[in-house]
Amino acid sequence: MFRQFKLISLSIFIFVSVSIQAQDSPSKDFVLSVQGQAGYAIAHHSNMTHLIKGHLFGTELNYVYKTDGSKPWQQLHKYPEIGICALHLDLGNPQQLGTLEALYPYTIIRLNKLSKRMSLNLRLGLGLCYITRPFDRITNHQENAIGSHVNAFVNLRLNTEVALSKSWRLDAGVGLSHASNGAIKTPNLGLNMASINLGVGYVFGNKNMQFKKDSIASAKKEWHPSIIGVMGLKEMMPPGTQRYTAYGLMVNFYKTVNHKNKIGGGIEMSYNNSLKKVLGEDSLSFSTPNLLRAGVKFCYSFNMHRLSLPIDFGVYFYDNRNYDGRFFHRVGLRYMVTKHLIANLTLITHWAVADYFEWGIGYQL
Repeated sequence: MFRQFKLISLSIFIFVSVSIQAQDSPSKDFVLSVQGQAGYAIAHHSNMTHLIKGHLFGTELNYVYKTDGSKPWQQLHKYPEIGICALHLDLGNPQQLGTLEALYPYTIIRLNKLSKRMSLNLRLGLGLCYITRPFDRITNHQENAIGSHVNAFVNLRLNTEVALSKSWRLDAGVGLSHASNGAIKTPNLGLNMASINLGVGYVFGNKNMQFKKDSIASAKKEWHPSIIGVMGLKEMMPPGTQRYTAYGLMVNFYKTVNHKNKIGGGIEMSYNNSLKKVLGEDSLSFSTPNLLRAGVKFCYSFNMHRLSLPIDFGVYFYDNRNYDGRFFHRVGLRYMVTKHLIANLTLITHWAVADYFEWGIGYQL
């Protein structure tokens, strides 16, 4: 049941992300790009160095929508491209890691001025991946990085596109990728991968696209309070033991800086059942206050129309046991389904240690 819950939740996210105003982009104007990829896995924990036995090699196919500024948000973000990538990656260790197959939507944010010749971009992607050789207590017990076949996949890439002609372009980049399941199933050290990419793309449809340039009014610098309820699932070590639930409620106050950025603060409370195990207490005798945490935080949000990427930096002012330390952090995605309804998918961490994914809904005034 938990696996189905994870798949449904992440699939909903893929649908939301790949539809980031895809209806605003003419379907006849797109790019098909084929790229080769080479790199290496990063041993970010000393107890996983035995898994690094060779370089990574792979191929990817990208289907990219082009935007022409027909909507104000496209002009504000310098006419971004929105795509979906199918990736096959050999992880350099066929016995313990196998291969990685990923499918993820992404957004390409232009960093330089509009040019028909060359663009420098930041590519942000998040979706699903399938790892063929996860941990198995009998057949693959030394694989201590990934405990499940299906995982979340994150890609961050500095990318450049150079027009070779009206139809062909050169795609190249350097990036970082991460695969993990957010502790839904242990072990979950995760895989961090650095890579370089090189390939070519072919432009279909309008090869002389005209970009619209309108005068756009400045954003109103208003405060936007919101309340979001979340829940998560977490499996504790050793692998195959009980999964625990966690619940949270956060109140956020964002002030609009401009169309792209918001800053603010907030207060939140969580109830985490996994603390019963890490603190060695019996569920019948454990007092509720010891499972509660409350904190205050600084909030930042990068916004692309209805989609936002929140980043939180917080400190607990109430935490009886202080097991994870006083500081917490959050990254992820939020989508404004309507003017007021918020869909939330975030990851809460304590410094570099991921705690669990948070699925939730909220309301913005």
